[in-house]
Amino acid sequence: MKKIFTLLFSMALLSTAFAQYGPKEGQDWNRNRDVYADNHHRGQGGYGSYYFTAREKDMQIAQINREYDYRIRSVKNHFFMGWYQKKRQINYLENKRNNEINAVYAKFNDRRNRFNRRYNERW
Repeated sequence: MKKIFTLLFSMALLSTAFAQYGPKEGQDWNRNRDVYADNHHRGQGGYGSYYFTAREKDMQIAQINREYDYRIRSVKNHFFMGWYQKKRQINYLENKRNNEINAVYAKFNDRRNRFNRRYNERW
């Protein structure tokens, strides 16, 4: 009787350990694998047009901020660097972050971006 109970208990434990749950409604489980924009021509877009959404813009800006926050934090925690060198390196990293964010905004506001222009082309 002990063997049967132990066998049933271990089977129940293994089956719950390997249970896989499907994606729930409203959650984006494949966030990193989805394609939110593509560089193909859509509809009446001209040569070199692309589709760059506001969501993708926000995601790229958040990624840039995370990356540079990590770099700035590592400079601040660097033990063998003087305060002047730290200050100079942090200013350099902040300027570089601002340049990359400005490049993302420029890409979003470019005339070749077809996002939100499909409604204006009808009139």
